[in-house]
Amino acid sequence: MFAEIDKDALMALPFALNTLGESPQQNPISHPDGIPCHEIIWVRSGAGSFRFPDQSFLLSQGKGVLIRRGTPHAYEGAPFHTAWCTFSGGDSLLDYCAIPPFLVFDVPAYFDEATDDLMHLSMHNSTPLSRAAATYTYVAELLAAIRSAEESTDLRVRRFLENHYSDPLSLDDVAHFVGLDKFALCRSYRKARGIGVMEELKRIRIAKAKRFLRFSADPIEKIGRMCGFESPSYFAKRFRELTGMTPAAYRRAHNR
Repeated sequence: MFAEIDKDALMALPFALNTLGESPQQNPISHPDGIPCHEIIWVRSGAGSFRFPDQSFLLSQGKGVLIRRGTPHAYEGAPFHTAWCTFSGGDSLLDYCAIPPFLVFDVPAYFDEATDDLMHLSMHNSTPLSRAAATYTYVAELLAAIRSAEESTDLRVRRFLENHYSDPLSLDDVAHFVGLDKFALCRSYRKARGIGVMEELKRIRIAKAKRFLRFSADPIEKIGRMCGFESPSYFAKRFRELTGMTPAAYRRAHNR
């Protein structure tokens, strides 16, 4: 277990690691007034009962809960293995991510390894400042993973296409990313967006190409490649389908 002993750092820093550790046999805990820092606790094996003023639930292996400071809570159970992290500050980060007084989440696959890395840093030649920086990244990445998992499939697909439009994507690639059969993906995406996945990708690529044509001096062939089109003729064909003009004509019209 790590516990910050530099109390001045806890008071002065806008974000700081308080404690980090695990309990192979978690004892019953009760905090009727909450605690003065934020807590992330998750179950590594077994299961425990968690109680809040208006809700109780069972957390089993692979589940966790983020509890904001001052939130009354208690937990107990048959022998179960937990790990936890507590940190001070970070209210603005939690507010930005719209985190309620407590939030149950699925533990990301990477999280135990990230926790081990943070523990190693904290126990070996680190400073309060370096621990604070590492913990901020640790918490921010967890929040990003939680928000990503809460996104609907179509939003995850759209974000993936926006981030990888320049890659030679296939429908199989997109289906693998979201963990769906490609036929199920096509049905769900069209139902949610009214457009096919690959048609959406084409429109994103053309939208990116239009910006490059307007605001860069790169050759048209290069812009086509940058936007994921394998050949200049295919780029020109798809561009004309959506805009009614060739890439060269579009550039002339918008760069007078």
